[in-house]
Amino acid sequence: MAETTNICGVAVYLAPEAARDLTGRILAMPGVELEAASGENRLALTVIDTPASLAIDQIAAMHRLPGVVSASLIFHAFDTADDEGADETEPAACCGGHCDNSGAHARASTI
Repeated sequence: MAETTNICGVAVYLAPEAARDLTGRILAMPGVELEAASGENRLALTVIDTPASLAIDQIAAMHRLPGVVSASLIFHAFDTADDEGADETEPAACCGGHCDNSGAHARASTI
């Protein structure tokens, strides 16, 4: 079975007086990466599951930090590594291969 990565995009707004100290603390959390910052008060983060913690737990923990005004989930996806051995000629799960747009077939969910 292919390994699935839980990916969360999070917008974080920090109180102006706490921003400098909080940014470092947030980025030290497992699975948290900085994608962009607007000044010292707004952060765009990617948070993923790690063996030690779930992304949702990290988001909740950062939201509880004093000085964090909000931490909002703005994007969520599960990314599955492509299975190199997959047979591309199998009928698509969405239509059994009966539609004209072969590039738009939905993949079967692994959940």
